[in-house]
Amino acid sequence: METSRERVLKAINHIQPEVTPVHIMGFEGVERWLEYFQAKDTFELRGILGLDIRMAPPIYKGPNASLGLSIWGTKKNVAGYQGVGYSRQKGDHPLIKAESVKDVECFHWPSADEFEFDAMIELLGTVPDKACWVGPRAGVVEAGLNRKDAVGLPGAWIPFVCTLFELFGFEETLIKFHYRPRLIEAAIYNLETFILDLSRRVLEASGGLADIFWFGDDFATARGMMMSPEHWRRFLKPTYKKIFDLAKSYKRKVWFHCCGTFREVMPDLIDIGMDVWETTQVHLLGNEPGLLKREYGKDICFYGAINTQQTLPFGTPEDVRAEVRERIKVLGKGGGYIVGGDHTILPDVPIENVLAMIDEAKKVLLE
Repeated sequence: METSRERVLKAINHIQPEVTPVHIMGFEGVERWLEYFQAKDTFELRGILGLDIRMAPPIYKGPNASLGLSIWGTKKNVAGYQGVGYSRQKGDHPLIKAESVKDVECFHWPSADEFEFDAMIELLGTVPDKACWVGPRAGVVEAGLNRKDAVGLPGAWIPFVCTLFELFGFEETLIKFHYRPRLIEAAIYNLETFILDLSRRVLEASGGLADIFWFGDDFATARGMMMSPEHWRRFLKPTYKKIFDLAKSYKRKVWFHCCGTFREVMPDLIDIGMDVWETTQVHLLGNEPGLLKREYGKDICFYGAINTQQTLPFGTPEDVRAEVRERIKVLGKGGGYIVGGDHTILPDVPIENVLAMIDEAKKVLLE
């Protein structure tokens, strides 16, 4: 019988596993899950649920940790910033008034020296039969947690575009792509320097404990890209390539997160080395499962595709099972698919529906 690690690697390598692996991107309002299953953290919860993939972040110990702030010195993303996203209502974009490259350079950019890796290594070593991924994320020791507890949480992601939104503001960032490109280039240079160094240390520290390198960014919506493909290729693609190349140099598979639909640059991501696309939202126009499998199925593995906006929150367990069977039939043929919700599991999703998704994925035998 296959181990989880074997099952996941087969799927990524387009080899038919015995059953399709299953993973959950994350849990919004995880407390009800921890209480229901009597788990101490999400790492343990994933084990109880029988998921095939584990992750553990390095721990951020920089100056902002003791202040209860993000690594950028801003308010943490709690409940979606109370519904205001990255807009001006959030109130603390530290570079919103930047007028020069010098202003950008003077910002306190975090350093990989502000992270530690021992707890990450220890935790990943407890699950040798699971597929594990590592990446540039930031676990934070908060009140009531020690380092060992903090690393059992997934940690905050460290993207490019979304960090620019955090620092400059949402509208201001998109405007600067057009009218103040030197400021964007300066910010991306500093981000790239930091993220590459942190990624290198994570990859080195994790050694043979992880087969997958996770990275992510959000540059698209349900209707298309937030920026032109030309700007994406100018400002972002070269940096993504450096990160992907680094992961490949350590023999890791590249698992890349981006929500929405971005068909214009999907071939670019494949060309620079993306192995797994998280999160595949097949209810969006242009992301139909049959179309995705025909066009990209030989190149990448799809993760997600179980609808977290309709089926999981509002369907019955049998509705969920039927969707899992259909997705496996189309996306999972010949490998290349990992079952999961197409985004984070929100508080309105019944626990029994998620359990139905996991159970059905393990039941469907592939021919």
